[in-house]
Amino acid sequence: MHSKTEFQEKLDIAWEETVSGQGSLPLADVKQMLDEVGIKLPNHRVRDIVQDIKNEGETEGDFLVKSGFEKLCLTLTEEDVAKTFKTSKQHDKNAEKIEGEMGAKHTV
Repeated sequence: MHSKTEFQEKLDIAWEETVSGQGSLPLADVKQMLDEVGIKLPNHRVRDIVQDIKNEGETEGDFLVKSGFEKLCLTLTEEDVAKTFKTSKQHDKNAEKIEGEMGAKHTV
């Protein structure tokens, strides 16, 4: 048996706190659940996502089952391009700095 990931543990805890024993999540609580598992999205984006999953028939009326929510979270984290960017520049402190024409500075 494989161990749970940190995300899966967060999801299980948040699911129990929010849904408390029910098998599905009201669509009105999707934003709250996303926030609790660490996926911060603006309200308009959540509304669009909820509408999309309703249109695709992935809901049970006005509810989303746990497996559907997990799939949604996986899709959202895969689409998060911010994770692909470097957060800071790394400079070689032993690099040679050269001043070019018109004041341009180059690190070699």
